[in-house]
Amino acid sequence: TEKDIEKALELQKREFRRAKLKKLIGDILVESGVITAKQKNAILKEQTFLDTESKKILSEIQIDEKDSSDKKSTSKDPDISDYEKKFLQIKALDKEFSASVIENGFASENQIRIAQKAQEEAFEKENRIQVLGDFMVRLNFMTEAQKEFVLKEQQRLDALSQPEKDTGISVHISKDKMEAVVKINRDMENLSFLDIQRALQNKGIKYGVYPDAILQCNIDMKNTEFVAARQGFSLELIKNRKAAYFFDTTKVDTQEKKMGATLAEQYLGGEAYLKKDLFGNNREQTEGYDFTFRCASGTRLSSDQTKAFAGKTGFPSLSIDKKLYIHPLISLLADADLRHGPLEAYANLKISGILTGEHPVTAGDLYAEEIRGVSVDAVGTVKSKIGITDSFISAQGDIHAKYLHNCRIETFGNVYIENEIIDSEVFSSGKIDSKKCRVVSSTLFAKKGIDLTGVGGSNRSRACVLGAGTEHHVLEKVNHLYLEIENIRSTLDELKEKKNEQEKSANKIFQKMIELKIFHDRAKNKKLKLLNEFKKKKGSVNKKDLKNIAALARTFEKRMEDAIDSLKKLNETKKKHDQESGRLEGKIKKLTPGIEKEISELQTDILHFFEWARKHESHSSIIIRKQAFPGTVFKSVYSEQSIEMKMNNFSVTEKQDSSANFKLVFEQH
Repeated sequence: TEKDIEKALELQKREFRRAKLKKLIGDILVESGVITAKQKNAILKEQTFLDTESKKILSEIQIDEKDSSDKKSTSKDPDISDYEKKFLQIKALDKEFSASVIENGFASENQIRIAQKAQEEAFEKENRIQVLGDFMVRLNFMTEAQKEFVLKEQQRLDALSQPEKDTGISVHISKDKMEAVVKINRDMENLSFLDIQRALQNKGIKYGVYPDAILQCNIDMKNTEFVAARQGFSLELIKNRKAAYFFDTTKVDTQEKKMGATLAEQYLGGEAYLKKDLFGNNREQTEGYDFTFRCASGTRLSSDQTKAFAGKTGFPSLSIDKKLYIHPLISLLADADLRHGPLEAYANLKISGILTGEHPVTAGDLYAEEIRGVSVDAVGTVKSKIGITDSFISAQGDIHAKYLHNCRIETFGNVYIENEIIDSEVFSSGKIDSKKCRVVSSTLFAKKGIDLTGVGGSNRSRACVLGAGTEHHVLEKVNHLYLEIENIRSTLDELKEKKNEQEKSANKIFQKMIELKIFHDRAKNKKLKLLNEFKKKKGSVNKKDLKNIAALARTFEKRMEDAIDSLKKLNETKKKHDQESGRLEGKIKKLTPGIEKEISELQTDILHFFEWARKHESHSSIIIRKQAFPGTVFKSVYSEQSIEMKMNNFSVTEKQDSSANFKLVFEQH
C-alpha cells in the first residue's frame, strides 16, 4: 500500500542518517515482511524510479546534515567499518528472530527489548557480535532448544554453528580501549601488514592504527607480539598546546644558559579535550598529560609546573621524547678510562684522547679521538676523529667516524662514516650518508635511505643486509623500552608472587587448624560422654569395666592436649606467614607508586617515538656507487631481493607495479 511505501521511505532515510549505508527500498520492504524477495526482484526492473528517489533522499539528507553541521561545530562521522556493517546485518536478521519468538509465544516484547539492550551494550563494551538469541537464553527468557528452533526456521542455524576461521592472529584490547596488542601464532613467512590490518578491522578498530611500515617491520623482525594500534595524545590537545622554548630545540644548543635561566614555559588552562578510543568512542582527556615537555638531567620544574629552569649552567637541549636537559661542558686533555673514573651524566664531552668502556657514558654531544668498547647514550651528536670499535651507541643526533668495527649503532640522526663499516649493525631513523664508505659483513637499516661506495669484501664474507625506508630503528628502540618496562615490573611481580605463596601457606595451615579443632571438639564430646557413663555406672558395674571407661577418657584427654599443642604450633607458624605477607604487602604498597611512575615515563617515551616516526617521511632509495658482491640483500618496507652476481654503480628503489604490488627496482647509472 501507499502507507507501506511511505514507511519504507522513512526507514530508508533513517538508514542513511544512522549508518550512511545506501539501501534499496525493496530490501527494506522485504525485511519488513511487506513483500517477498520474488516481488522485490520484479519491482527492481523499475530501477530508474528507484535511483531517482534514492538520489533525491540522499540530497535531502546531505542538506539536513549541512544545516546541522552549521549549527553544531561537530566533525563529520567517518564511514562505518565492515565490522559495524556486519553488526547491522545481524540486527536486521534479529528483527525476524524477534517476530518469530513472539509468534511462537516463547517470550514477550518487553523481554525482547531487554535482550536487545543487553546485545547493544555488549557490542559497545566488548566489540563482539552476538546474536539476539544468545542473550535471550542467557537472561532465561527462552531455552536453548527454543532458540535453535527459531534459528532453524530462519535457516541461520548452520551458518552460526560454523566456527570462525582461525587466522593465527589474535587481537588483545586494553581495558581503557586505547591500545591493541597483536599476538601471532602462525608461520610469519607469508604474513603481511594487510593481515594485521584485517585482524584489527574484524575487531572493529579504526582509530590509532600504526602506519603500514611499522606493522610490516614488526613482521619482518619476527615480533610475535607487538602493539598494532594506540591512541596517544588527542589531536585537539596537540593543536592547542602552547609551549615556548627559549633556545634552539633542533639540536644541543650552542648558547650557554646560566643556572636559574628559563628554558621553557607552557600555558595550560583547565580545559578537557575529547579524544576517541580505538573504536571511535569519545573520551575526555584533561590537560594534565605530559605532552609538551618533561624535566631531565640538569633541569627542574617551577612550583606550578608550567615553567622549566636550568638547574645548573650548561647547554640546553630538548630530546625527541620531549625531555629537557642541561649539558655542562667537560673537556679532557687525556684518555677517559678507569683512572679518570665515571664522567658527569649528560655532559657535553670533549675528549682529546681515547674513550674506553670502563663505565657507561651518558652525554649531550660527545667528541673523542677514538671510542673503544663503550656503551654510550647521547642526546646529541657523537663524533670520533679516528673511529669506533666494539661499542654500543644510542644517539638522537648524527654519528661521525672514519670507521665502525664490531659496533651496534642506534640513532635518530644521520650516519656519516668515511672509510668502512665492518661486522656492525646500524639502525638509523635518518640517512646513512656515507658515499665513500665500504660495508663488509654488516646489517644496515635507515629510514631516509642509504648511500655507500661498495658492499661486501669478498665472496667468503657474510652477506650484508641493507634496508631503506623501514622503521627498524624506532622498533628496536621501543623494544628496548618494553624490555625495561618488563624488568621494572618484574620486581613487583616477584614480591606479589612471594606474598601469594605466604598467603597460600597461611591458608593451608588455617585449614589444618580447622580440622584439628573439629578433631579436638569430637574428642572432648566423647570424653564427656565417657565421664557421664562412668558416673552413671560407677555403682552398678565391675571395677574392670570402670577402669576401661576411665582409660578411654584419659586417651581422649591426651588427644585433646595433643590437638591443643598442635594448634598452638600451627597458630605460631600461621602468624609468621601472616606477618611475612603483611611485610610484603607493605613493601608492595611502598614500591608501587614509584614503579608505576617509572613505567608511565617509559610508556610516554614510546608514544613520543611513534609520534616522531609518524611525522617523518621515509625514503626507500639505496645507492651503491661502486661494487656490490653476490648475496647482498636489499630490503625496503614491503619487499626484498638478494643479488646473485656482482653489480656496479646502481640504485635500488621500492615501487608499486600496475597490480599495486610492491617490488624493488634496480637501475644502472
